[in-house]
Amino acid sequence: MPSRLWLLLAVPLLLRLLKRRPGPSREQLVPPKHEHVLLLGASSGIGRDLAHAYARRGAFICLVARRKEALDKVKEECVAHGLEPSRVLVVPANITSTEDLLNVRAAVEKAWGGLDTLHILAGVPSTSTLMEATGVTLKPADPAGPAGPTGSSSTTTTSASAKFKFERTDGKSKSSSPDKAGMDRIAVEARACAEINYVGTVLALACFLPLLANSSRSPAVHHLSSVAATIPAPCRAIYSATKAAAFMAFESCRVECEGSGVRFFSLLPGTIANDFRTKTAVAETGGRDETKLPIRHSWEKLLLQPEQVVRAILSNLALPPAPQPLIPCAPFSWIPQLRQPPPSVVHLPFMYAAARWMGMTWLGWGYVEPSARRKYGLPN
Repeated sequence: MPSRLWLLLAVPLLLRLLKRRPGPSREQLVPPKHEHVLLLGASSGIGRDLAHAYARRGAFICLVARRKEALDKVKEECVAHGLEPSRVLVVPANITSTEDLLNVRAAVEKAWGGLDTLHILAGVPSTSTLMEATGVTLKPADPAGPAGPTGSSSTTTTSASAKFKFERTDGKSKSSSPDKAGMDRIAVEARACAEINYVGTVLALACFLPLLANSSRSPAVHHLSSVAATIPAPCRAIYSATKAAAFMAFESCRVECEGSGVRFFSLLPGTIANDFRTKTAVAETGGRDETKLPIRHSWEKLLLQPEQVVRAILSNLALPPAPQPLIPCAPFSWIPQLRQPPPSVVHLPFMYAAARWMGMTWLGWGYVEPSARRKYGLPN
């Protein structure tokens, strides 16, 4: 009996001795004051907020965006947070220009000799519905209106089950179809969004990945994506498509580059309380901001503050980069297949990850999509 008791007492001690300690965090491998950080899209929004956070940590920062005057202001703010001016590089550049990106890379190599962290933050919104961008909108259908025969050429014919009908917003034509001016507008917006949100991301990855992999003890690349990349959102048709394309390019590149040592991380936030949505793909004003709608109170608890987003980015990048055992005790910790790397994709708030999976069931049509239409002020 005593021998069995000793055996029972020895098991916890044995498990503790066999327990594998987690690997070093990234901040142990690359101390914050020695980290070399490149921020693509640092003039406003989360890029500017991240610059301030890195300045408080004492990192080396390279600020990149199209507007030099805006970058100079962000540099002044970083210095005000206690960062030495010599630790801040300002390189005006367009993320869609290969020549500009090569100039940024050359500046980083000349100043620092390498790079630890790349943030791909540049992006532009598109906040109208697909048809509104062409000058066509949905209006409530007249339940007693005509429902002509199938194949009828009448422009007033609507489906018998339709609750809404298309109408031109200019009132200049009885036709409900967009004219050439409307088609040209949506072509410009779609191409501008695709160029920055998608092509810019692809070019940034291609330009900086080898430098990251060859010059850092723990290289990492972060892509600021959006829940719109994985969940269809009203008033985001163009934006969602371009963010989804960029997200899949980033994820595919992650799979391709497994073993290179580079940590890939995508944050997919919901609506952030900043001025991003007040812009359009081609102008600094004119966007549709759902936070100004009278129904904001019904979803306000999901509204993210910029500091929440910055905290999520930095805390995820600080995780141990090496795969960790799912069961941190021998012999399970010795099995490579039972190890898990740090997450490559994080939705913020987490409930959006659940909504992504709900969208593939009947709950998508019955709950998620009606909720999304209400959030953006569209009729159900």
